[in-house]
Amino acid sequence: MVKADLIKRAIEATTRESPAARDAVHAVFESVASALMRGDRVVLRGFGVFYAALRKTGVARNPRTGEPVSIPRGRVVRCRPATDLRNLPGSS
Repeated sequence: MVKADLIKRAIEATTRESPAARDAVHAVFESVASALMRGDRVVLRGFGVFYAALRKTGVARNPRTGEPVSIPRGRVVRCRPATDLRNLPGSS
């Protein structure tokens, strides 16, 4: 499922017209992204928790040349799914 599919589902689930549903979905994603950039946690009950975690510095290797490449310290987005999503039938 991609963002366009979410917009289509929002249109089907509400009586809103296409531009309003599209703007609503865009606003949600922009809000989540800006909160993560600020370092805030985003909690979506029944779905999961998104947070920005610190990535350690390290050394990797360039697969083409084998040269070591340093990985700078930074932040990466992590997601901890809600219990209901972790325990979906068919998932291991």
